[in-house]
Amino acid sequence: MKKKSIILLLASTAVLASACGGQDEGGSSPKATDGASKPSSAPSADSAKVDPFKLPNPVTITTFKSVPATGKLPAGDTVENNQYSRYIKDKTNIEFKLLWYAAGTDFDQKSKLSIASGDIPDMLLVDEQTFLSLADAGQLEDLTKVYEKYASPLTKELYASTNNKALEKATYKGKLMAIPNISVQADAASLVWVRKDWLDKVGLQPPKTMDDVTAIAKAFVERDPDGNGKADTIGLTGSSGAVTVPGKASSHNWKALFMSYDAYPGNWIKDGSGKIVYGSVLPETKQALSKLRDMYGAGLIDKEFALRKDLNEPVVGGKSGLFFGPWWAGGIVADTMTNDPKANFEPYLIPNAKGQYNNLMIPVSNRFVVVKKGMKNPEAAVVYANTFIAAQRKVDPDSAKLDFTVDATYWPIGNATYDYADAVERKAEQLKKALNGEIKPEQLNQEIKILYDAAVADKAKPKADLKIWRSFYGYTAPAALLKQKMNQVFSEYTATTATMERKWANLQKLESETFLKIVMGDASLDSFDKFVSDWKAQGGDEITKEVQTEVDKLKSK
Repeated sequence: MKKKSIILLLASTAVLASACGGQDEGGSSPKATDGASKPSSAPSADSAKVDPFKLPNPVTITTFKSVPATGKLPAGDTVENNQYSRYIKDKTNIEFKLLWYAAGTDFDQKSKLSIASGDIPDMLLVDEQTFLSLADAGQLEDLTKVYEKYASPLTKELYASTNNKALEKATYKGKLMAIPNISVQADAASLVWVRKDWLDKVGLQPPKTMDDVTAIAKAFVERDPDGNGKADTIGLTGSSGAVTVPGKASSHNWKALFMSYDAYPGNWIKDGSGKIVYGSVLPETKQALSKLRDMYGAGLIDKEFALRKDLNEPVVGGKSGLFFGPWWAGGIVADTMTNDPKANFEPYLIPNAKGQYNNLMIPVSNRFVVVKKGMKNPEAAVVYANTFIAAQRKVDPDSAKLDFTVDATYWPIGNATYDYADAVERKAEQLKKALNGEIKPEQLNQEIKILYDAAVADKAKPKADLKIWRSFYGYTAPAALLKQKMNQVFSEYTATTATMERKWANLQKLESETFLKIVMGDASLDSFDKFVSDWKAQGGDEITKEVQTEVDKLKSK
């Protein structure tokens, strides 16, 4: 009966075989580097007996994967046989046999059936819920020993940058049961981007508080900052999904505003007593919604924010000079400058009432390479990871032969990010030192050298080529803000409970609709209190208890 219940649980979870990420590691013996070319720590005596990048004999490994519905491959390449699969085969002696592939919901449905029937391939890239379910069912191979023996110096260095939290997340009952990805934490920070040429025109100073942001929005709406003599400018931008706070910051989301009120809607966080609570039902969220409601009612937020298909259009089109976004939002700025060369945006951090910068962090790992229990060569998972990382981080010279414009989901088991948790800060520091002459350009690794060359070219002719400018700008002023001391807040639970499987979709719909109505004035602020009562009664209280149980169980695993 227990096994049947586990299978039913597995059937309700979807395997996610793709994730956004960059490209960079590979070679027979690539070196770890944080910017300047330097060898990483020497391998242990045990690891010196093996090649972490190549198995001694060819092996064939089965998998299945998700592919993009509109993905394109070069002529002659296929999902199973392409530049990425050939690179892995040549480098590692691993050939992947693709059992099947599908896109979107077709993949979700087929993967559920495969897992529910026990038809699991040798190696697979899965989401957190699927990983935990498979581990609990005893269907995964213990990778503890093969990781210690085969992990490359760079692989270990990347995990160390997470304070080993990534490996902890892949550990179940004291054993390493997966090779986890690593999320770049700089992507968590949400900045307010302000059009400085407009700010100067209306005679205001850069924002230091949320009230300052409100004052800027008001001036941008009322004081004709574009100088066309028409009342056609917009204050703050937004989006239909802006009423929740994601771990990863996105442009036009109101994450920074919510955090300035110590609010974290959509996340399971700890309260003052250490208990797990849902951020959306807390008083701080009501306070943030009240602020948004007041701003929208005063015409300081884009009236069309919930309906816009192109969220960047108000900014790029020169109608808005104020939006929240991540450190890499310079692309929007560059597009704006293409239309108006006088446009000049600068980013800022907004603190809470106590002057503290809150930052809801990204889950350190959300994708896991797992190996089927009993697979003959489990070390292949570590060798694959080492080689994939070497290519993704571009420390293998042979990775330069790869065309990284080809969708990364075509790697043999899909794509996930493996980088230093503080990768952006590291790269920004190396770039700064190189531009200041503290590091010679030839000492830089491939990634930083590209940024350096772009910055040097732009210095000679500032913003003459916005493609060049946008390629390095994020690592300058925006990245410098990331050095500020921040209060790091973590979402304590990112998987799915049994009751969530049945009721979460309806609860999320209730939350989103209520919050949008409150902001847009279609419901009173006090409707938040009814939402909290309804949320608890319709499954929220039950789910909260389950989440607390799961968190306690994971901590004791």
